[in-house]
Amino acid sequence: MTRLLSSHTLSDLRPDVKTFEYDLGKLTSGIVHIGIGAFHRAHQAVFTDDLLALDPRWKITAVSLRSPDIRNKLQPQDYLYSVLERSSHEDRVRVVGAIDRVIVAPECPQDVIEALASPNTKVVTITITEKGYCRDSSGEHLDINNAAIQHDLAHPQKPQTFAGFIVEACRKRKQSGEKLTIISCDNLPSNGRIMRNIVQEYAQLVDSGLGRWIESNVNFCNSMVDRIVPASTQLDIDESANALGLEDGCIVITEPFRQWVIEDNFAAEKPAWNKVGALFTADVEPFENMKLRLLNGAHSALAYVGFLAGYDYIHQAIGDEDCLKLIKSLHQDLLITLDDVPDIDLTEYSNTIIQRFSNNKVPYKTTQVASDGSQKLPQRLVKPLLIILSRQNRVSHPIAFVIASWCRYLKAVKESGEAYTVADPMAQQLVAKASHKLDNYPEHVADILSFSGICNSELLADQAFVNTVARYLEMIEKKGIKAELASFGSG
Repeated sequence: MTRLLSSHTLSDLRPDVKTFEYDLGKLTSGIVHIGIGAFHRAHQAVFTDDLLALDPRWKITAVSLRSPDIRNKLQPQDYLYSVLERSSHEDRVRVVGAIDRVIVAPECPQDVIEALASPNTKVVTITITEKGYCRDSSGEHLDINNAAIQHDLAHPQKPQTFAGFIVEACRKRKQSGEKLTIISCDNLPSNGRIMRNIVQEYAQLVDSGLGRWIESNVNFCNSMVDRIVPASTQLDIDESANALGLEDGCIVITEPFRQWVIEDNFAAEKPAWNKVGALFTADVEPFENMKLRLLNGAHSALAYVGFLAGYDYIHQAIGDEDCLKLIKSLHQDLLITLDDVPDIDLTEYSNTIIQRFSNNKVPYKTTQVASDGSQKLPQRLVKPLLIILSRQNRVSHPIAFVIASWCRYLKAVKESGEAYTVADPMAQQLVAKASHKLDNYPEHVADILSFSGICNSELLADQAFVNTVARYLEMIEKKGIKAELASFGSG
């Protein structure tokens, strides 16, 4: 029977497995990370693992806001896990020791608050996905009617949201005077600014004096993160023993590419991530727009169009000639909306994205990318569509095609009649609206887009836009996605 990966079994690793270049016993925790999912373990934790070889003060105390699953898997492994980088020509595997422990918030909310309040904690990083920010319909401010926010206001010592935990920890930090830096690592434009809005608005509801202290002593950094990290399967876990020589229940599969751009706006000490491949910059916005539109926008397009066309994985979808034509057309329109990015050739970056999507060694499910469309599409595709309308007075047809595909996807029934589950915070209502039969397609599209909140009133009043989406949706439903996709590609 294969032994479990742990600090006691490292000598059993295969010779080609890369291990950390530091003494685990000499590390101290200086970072708290909220949202201990696969992406964090493949991205920020890997950068930090490299940094620990240079500076042992930055080990990560991780927090799970919901489930104990990751803690339960990592704890028997002494919080060690492996990262398998796969490309078309080679696999490379490494063991990461950057995580000190995992606190499960519902079990020990006070432990989370104490970790965030500790003087040793200089930086907090966060990956809670778009829906974890508890934003209102504007996407910029706190939703005070959110059930979890209401809970936290009533039970401040047992919070459920990141804002609740941060504000209670800052109450303790105010007593010690310790400054703090918080970095959002989610795919939101101006993610640090939005996080600051949420925390400040929540703090004002709790204690205006504390809110003023946070404003002066806690800095929020925007950041752009990029690495494709599909969900690991049981097969991946089973096969990891071949790569490692040990069993690892928390292996993460990813691509070789990784990128992290961080706003240099730290309140106090900062980890020198720039020494291990990250970039500190005064302005993250050009980088985040580039990634959100060219990569995430194209990812969403392949998710909805590819799934409807019968593809389970992104690499299968991009391998379809008509899907590839759509993505190239989409990229051409999206490039119009971008300003220059320092040291980046945007056309080459677009080509690199297509190559990355084509990597069949990192199979990313279309359904995984398709989740939470009502939260993702506004910044990925709707905002650039508005920019094109403003600059060129025309509707972007590839973006309209993707939005129509999303409207069709919301019906939760394949062309074959097979049902599937739509994952979205508004799933029940959106599926009901998308499934409701309307003879008037423009009214049908306007109803979905208006209710979902992905389009503002100005865009919904643009009849050319609504009619374009409606025309594509009607053709997708009448001809089938593949036939309409082929027509789009030849048009």
